[in-house]
Amino acid sequence: MNGELSREIFGNLDDTSRKVFYVLAFLSSAIFAWGIWRRVRLWQRGRPDSERIDWSSAFRNICTRVLAQRTLRGTRPKASLAHRTLFWGFLALFIGTILIGIEHYGAALMGRKATEPLFHKGVYYVVYEITLDTFGLLMIGGAMWFARRRMRGDSSMEHRTADWLVLASLLVLGFTGYLIEGLRIIRENTPMPGISFVGFGCSKVFVAAGVGKTNVDSIHFGLWWFHSVVAFGFIATLPFCRLAHAIAGMLSLAATPRPLGHMEPIAMEEVEETGEVGAGRLEQFTRRELLRLDACVSCGRCEDVCPAHEAGKPLSPRGLVQDLRGHMEASAPAALHGETIAAQTLWSCTTCNSCNDICPLGVRPVDYITDMRRHLIGEGELRGAPATSLQKMQRSGNPWGLPSQDRLDWAEGLGVSTVKDNPGFDVLYWVGCSAAYDRRAMKVARAVAQLLQRAEVNFAVLGAEERCTGESARRMGDEFLFQELATSNIDTFSRHGVKKIVTHCPHCLNSLRRDYPQFEGHYEVTHHTQFLGELVAAGKLKATVVMNKKVTYHDPCYLARVNGITEAPRTLLHENLEEMPRHGCQTTCCGAGGGRMWFDDPASERIGAGRVTEALDTGAQTVAVSCPFCLTMMTDGIAAKKPEVKVCDVAELMIDENG
Repeated sequence: MNGELSREIFGNLDDTSRKVFYVLAFLSSAIFAWGIWRRVRLWQRGRPDSERIDWSSAFRNICTRVLAQRTLRGTRPKASLAHRTLFWGFLALFIGTILIGIEHYGAALMGRKATEPLFHKGVYYVVYEITLDTFGLLMIGGAMWFARRRMRGDSSMEHRTADWLVLASLLVLGFTGYLIEGLRIIRENTPMPGISFVGFGCSKVFVAAGVGKTNVDSIHFGLWWFHSVVAFGFIATLPFCRLAHAIAGMLSLAATPRPLGHMEPIAMEEVEETGEVGAGRLEQFTRRELLRLDACVSCGRCEDVCPAHEAGKPLSPRGLVQDLRGHMEASAPAALHGETIAAQTLWSCTTCNSCNDICPLGVRPVDYITDMRRHLIGEGELRGAPATSLQKMQRSGNPWGLPSQDRLDWAEGLGVSTVKDNPGFDVLYWVGCSAAYDRRAMKVARAVAQLLQRAEVNFAVLGAEERCTGESARRMGDEFLFQELATSNIDTFSRHGVKKIVTHCPHCLNSLRRDYPQFEGHYEVTHHTQFLGELVAAGKLKATVVMNKKVTYHDPCYLARVNGITEAPRTLLHENLEEMPRHGCQTTCCGAGGGRMWFDDPASERIGAGRVTEALDTGAQTVAVSCPFCLTMMTDGIAAKKPEVKVCDVAELMIDENG
């Protein structure tokens, strides 16, 4: 092949060796397929998914979320970079191997000799060799970084002996591939050997070590077979080791992701037919949810950002998913509830969605938790204060159990109109239960109402007709109480022609935006910081300017992470804003979400204690919030540590500027 820019496929192999190669290739592929089929059978134990596959979206998701690795983000930039280099390097080598196969079998079908390449020649060959040599280095670099991290013991991943075998296999395949390339360059006297720049370097080392025409064939033959056997072993064992997440993860990421904060409704007819609510057995999860158990690689990113885990609660999102995976694999599994997953673990979750958001493979621990909570509620397993709050919600339309006629007490002396007094209103101000009944939160409602009045907004409130949105009930697992409350509110909205809603509660905002449309409740829902920002932009109000005092702002989970609203509050605060390390969409929970607001935890054991410390560490004299739950939790936590620090809603700060 002297003088031609190409190389022979299967060079230095006789017919017997090629036949053995084909047999081993078939066996390894068969074992791989059998391993995948075993996992598929486990996934099929779940109930069918309600969502149909959108193939165009699936293709886009594979391109952006899988191939481009865009879901890798967060607090581990080095690990993310190493994963990208390992993935892209391996993918390029895999594609290169497929192209070699197409070249070989295509040439054979066309009756060409082994020394007559079909397309593996010329400019294509140059680009091919340079590309694969480059990406091979990326794969080796990524594998070495992960191996080094494991040796240092600073990896948060669950350690398994098989992981070392996986990394060793990748490194062996990478290094031996370059060595074989170097031997091939010597053996075939390859023209322009420098285009295979790594292999060319290896050839120089071999020549210096005494390898030449007399012994290169035997060394090449032995090393080639060693490389091939390792490759076949790698293929065969892939579905049985941690790398199986690459397949399950690709399928998981191909699906159109549900919005954060989304929950699937349960039909009463379905419950009457099955007699079951939520997930009491593995089979009550969907097939996609079971697939995602295999997608989890136990990297620990979800655990790193979980506020309940940080506070010492018995919840690790990673542990929960891995326990469910073990339950799925067990031939005689223990009971799902109690033995596999403890009730205390499920009730520890604030449904802040940080674990759902951070997972690069689309695993959604919160979804498993809320489905299992539904079962616990259906079985009457909730006790104490949270159970009482649900009873009061059903009886009185609010978790305090107070009379509906008291809902307008917060507005005393302000002259706020109800929808009956002002049927031509443009905007409905949704006050929510906290601001209607909690004396501290009442001040927020008064501030919002006063700002709307000063901007001459034509707004009204429901007053006694307003009932809890049911957001806490739904995320605690009482789906049918939520549906009862949602239906009542939607009927009220219809009677009064409500189209646009402003609320200062992110939980109400999320429920009205994401939950109510499932029951034909479609409205334009805006957070009060957004609406006030529009009024400032229109020149009807002034933004807050706090002089000579540092202010820090706590992003509520359901406002920032779940609904992506981060800039509107900051636009209103302006000067001297001191950001906490975790802010914006990477905020952390105050501890009140997911119904945790109604649990009687001592102040020292509350989930938001770490957030309080983070706020105080900024040295700010004022902590601004934009959620009534956050207002309560941050006020209580800060008062116990540094009572001179003021906690208030953004609207309250604006009142001083617009007095």
